[in-house]
Amino acid sequence: MRGLGRFGLAMTVEFCSLVLHHFFSLYAHQPRDPKGLRDYLKVQYGCSCRDVIPREGAVVRERKRLLIWGTTYPEFSAKYYETVCTGAVDSDTGGLIRLYPITLRFLKDRFRHYNWIEGTLEPPSNDFRPESRRIDQDTIEVLDKIETGPKGRGWEERAEWILRDQNVFNSLEALREQERMNHTSLGLVKPKRIIDIFAKRKSDTERQEWEEKKAAAMAQRDIFVDVTEELDELSYIPVEYRVRFECDDEACIGEHDLSIHDWGVYQMGRKQFARGGPHFAERSVLSKLQEIMDLEKKDFYFFLGNTRGHCESFMVVGFFYPPKQPQHKLF
Repeated sequence: MRGLGRFGLAMTVEFCSLVLHHFFSLYAHQPRDPKGLRDYLKVQYGCSCRDVIPREGAVVRERKRLLIWGTTYPEFSAKYYETVCTGAVDSDTGGLIRLYPITLRFLKDRFRHYNWIEGTLEPPSNDFRPESRRIDQDTIEVLDKIETGPKGRGWEERAEWILRDQNVFNSLEALREQERMNHTSLGLVKPKRIIDIFAKRKSDTERQEWEEKKAAAMAQRDIFVDVTEELDELSYIPVEYRVRFECDDEACIGEHDLSIHDWGVYQMGRKQFARGGPHFAERSVLSKLQEIMDLEKKDFYFFLGNTRGHCESFMVVGFFYPPKQPQHKLF
């Protein structure tokens, strides 16, 4: 308080009193239920309760056995060079979880979809979403894989883990309602109809932002990783693939238009671009997506997820598409 003077000290005390009065007034009148508190804070301050309420309880590290079902296209990171958001099933609970961050291309023992892995997890301190877990990459051990060929039961065994009641929602509307109630951020939805699958051209601003993030990531130095060589392999994708569909539920309010963030889609696009240019790449990717989403031949589901900053906006983060079983005639 030295140097404030009598007038400055009085003003400081008055300011602190106003802040405390406002805080206790807010606390006395704020709704007690999470949804009410979120709505109140969103109206008053443009934020949600998930931005200000930390996780409860002590941080617990635990060893988990996980079934990998998906990865999103890598993003540049100021700390980890590049990271991917990885989807898995927790073998203890059967629920979907999100593993982050994973620098997948830098892992010594790289896993694939439907590999079982083991690793040490803990809840993140900066992510309210109940499915989110931080994983210690040094603890990851890649185990066996659920194969679809003659080596195993394939899609049937995968479905026993993926299509559990707690993971599947009748519609995107139902998933959004659960997000509003308890912050659910991952789920599977079965479409009734695929309306369109298309590529949307990205803007010049999006390209500039990508280049800036890449430059920041490449500015890092690591004696164990050739950052320049590794990140040069991560190409800019000039289009965003999207899908329009309707849910197989009477509660569905109409068609949905969602972006696709599955890594395999964009990896295929990158390889096809190198073979035949942009138009060839787009045609190849769209053809493959149409094959995957053929509802006549596939028992198809979307894996849907959101981001921490945009909870109400879901995107496609993976696909589950076992072949339909033939219907045997009785006569």
